Amino acid sequence: MEGKRLKVLVGSYACDPGYGSEPGMGWNFVSNIARFHEVHAIVEEGEFKETLTRFAAEHPEAVEHITFHYVPRTHHNLLRKIWPPSYYWFYRAWHKRAYKLARELDKRENFDVVHQVTISGFRCPGYLWKLGKPFVWGPLGGFTDTPWCLLRSLGIGGAIHFAVRNIVNGFQKRWGREARAAARHSATILTSTTQAVDEIKRFWRCDAVLMNEVGLEKYEGTEGFTPSVHEPGTPLRICWAGEHIPRKALDLLLRALPLCKEKMELHVLSKGPRMEAWKKLSHKLGLDGVVTFHGFVPREEAFRIMSTSHVFCITSVREDTSTVVFEAFRYGLPIIAPDHCGFATVINETCGIKIPINSRSQVIGDYARHLDWLALHEDERRRLSEGALERCRDFTWDAKMEVINRIYAAEAGKA
Repeated sequence: MEGKRLKVLVGSYACDPGYGSEPGMGWNFVSNIARFHEVHAIVEEGEFKETLTRFAAEHPEAVEHITFHYVPRTHHNLLRKIWPPSYYWFYRAWHKRAYKLARELDKRENFDVVHQVTISGFRCPGYLWKLGKPFVWGPLGGFTDTPWCLLRSLGIGGAIHFAVRNIVNGFQKRWGREARAAARHSATILTSTTQAVDEIKRFWRCDAVLMNEVGLEKYEGTEGFTPSVHEPGTPLRICWAGEHIPRKALDLLLRALPLCKEKMELHVLSKGPRMEAWKKLSHKLGLDGVVTFHGFVPREEAFRIMSTSHVFCITSVREDTSTVVFEAFRYGLPIIAPDHCGFATVINETCGIKIPINSRSQVIGDYARHLDWLALHEDERRRLSEGALERCRDFTWDAKMEVINRIYAAEAGKA
């Protein structure tokens, strides 16, 4: 993948090599783009400068082609508690300062490409598109609505929050001025779900390139690892992992387990505000001998639990793509997940099972039905396990950078 090293300005409000989510996404894009190009990254100062400075001192080779520029964000903690959406007021102000800095940097560096990466939500795209350089935006997230029929699984507060979000989201996708302006001036829009590709075309009259926001550092293949075998008559070991918050909707899986005819064993990783409520529900459903809540465990222990499982279940009702998907694939775990969000793009018939969303009872029943089927058909479960290991190949950063490099070369050539 040889080519001209371009000068790329990356807008990455969140950027941290030690975290997942938005900061991890920002770091992965910045660091991988820097493998092929000279990167200038604009990052929020207060949360990320100290960590990045320390990381650069300890790993100078990792930042050899990266120059970080920091812009502070002002905030008001009390106002944020009283009115959470006030966050966007301060976030927009940060973008204005970042744009002012970007203009000064561009006069000196004359960037070939400008790429806005994080925060990935489409609502506040910033102003780097105003530089008049080839502008790449994304991967964009935030398009996915929460299925109305599953709001009951989120608790009263969660149901109200995500119902309001669905309404606001629909308005902003159709008529949000900032997003539409950025889209009109984008040379390329990247987005993580097929739903977003369709809606960008429908609402903004723009084409988009499908690209997941997360990925693997490299494809390690199957050498040295043998997935667990499910012996007939023994419990099918299920793994579930994620922060215990309403939108993860673990209750869908808990309610499915009593409907299963075969023996099941569920291992729940991590913790969060909904943990006690889910524990109480598990006890109420008579699952004390079936479900183990491990809480937060060291990374090595989490991977041990995953590697000894037979299937991985995802129940999230609103997500773009979670890194846990690829962690499950690396251990040869077939995935059962709702047929929406980023899961609909990543999971296919070679590596998992997607559940359509028509009603809450139907979704719960389908989890039980598919788990029973996997428990009784080890040959098919093994086929999906092998497919999961192979599916990793499509989501490495090398594969992503092939696409990004083609986009950069094409757009820089037009400038």
